[in-house]
Amino acid sequence: MKKQLLPLLLLGTLTVFFAACQKEETLQPLQKEAAELGKVNAPQTALLANYANGFFIANEGWFGHGTGDLHFYSYSGDSLDLNVYHQQNPTGALGTATSTLQYATIFNGKMYIVIKAGGPMVVTDANTMVESGRVATLPQNDGHAFIGVDATHGLLSAKDGVYPVTLPSLAIGTKISAVAGYTGDMLKAGSYVFVLSQTDGIVAINSSTYAWVKNFGAANLAFALGKDGAVYATNADSLIRIDPATLGRTALKLPFSVPSPWGAWRHAAITSSTQESTVYIVRNNGFAGGTQLYRYVIGNAASLTTPFITLPSGQFFYGAGAAYNKDKNELVLTTINGAFTGDTNRILIYDATTAVLKKALTYTGWYFPAMPIFH
Repeated sequence: MKKQLLPLLLLGTLTVFFAACQKEETLQPLQKEAAELGKVNAPQTALLANYANGFFIANEGWFGHGTGDLHFYSYSGDSLDLNVYHQQNPTGALGTATSTLQYATIFNGKMYIVIKAGGPMVVTDANTMVESGRVATLPQNDGHAFIGVDATHGLLSAKDGVYPVTLPSLAIGTKISAVAGYTGDMLKAGSYVFVLSQTDGIVAINSSTYAWVKNFGAANLAFALGKDGAVYATNADSLIRIDPATLGRTALKLPFSVPSPWGAWRHAAITSSTQESTVYIVRNNGFAGGTQLYRYVIGNAASLTTPFITLPSGQFFYGAGAAYNKDKNELVLTTINGAFTGDTNRILIYDATTAVLKKALTYTGWYFPAMPIFH
């Protein structure tokens, strides 16, 4: 019996040895890149995790081939965990192969994930990513952005306007009459919600009644909430400032033009610091392309004379392109290796005050990063 078992044990040992060698050869390029640019973890299945100590990157997904998902960068682990929604919801789906994960936000401990071109809107726990609810069919079959107004009310922008959402039931009400047309980003400031519409431009509505209050003209990028309490946006050639207390509007000429976002709507490529009086604007070609990020020091027009950050050679902004991380006073930039398409995705983390590049992480595949999301 021992003679019969010995060859089998030897065969098993050799099999494990060769499998280990094969695995090491497969992972070696990834490990080498991780050592240089950051660490990337392969997806796991249904392992309950805690995603509180870090930030997310929403990825559109490869249109026609698969759905989008979210990656998570862990501060403590200094690692990037891929496709965390599907890790925690193995049987869940974020749309179909012909829909696009374009927007996500965290509100009151929940993440609201809006799938463009077909829906759904999915709600998860922001710390575990376990799904807790969804709206399978969105208005006009095309939701864009979500904003939480208070504990029991939210708003969803869509192809034909803005809809109230009851929380936590996720019941979608009748379209509000104050805003018409294709709508995108929204921001709550003071007693108002500011909405960007292709038809109506920037619209202020009452945050309690949703009644129309004022229009502020066309805009291309919106919105950022400045440290001075003002709402910032841009039109084709100017930076717009709106005082949410008086609803007064001023404009500052930009040294570059800002393209229209409406051909292929994305979350706006404008963000602001909570520590300094600064607003950051990505100079791109619409929803992608471009290599420069500008910083406006509020009240100092000369600060817009030159770019604050120019991307490393061969990298181009994609999606929103930039977001401010208030927990770290950092700018998180998303890029790909082509002006409009590419399968090398990078997350660049810069000091928001000095523009020093602190970290770069790379993940390969047709992911198309849409936007960063912070707790």
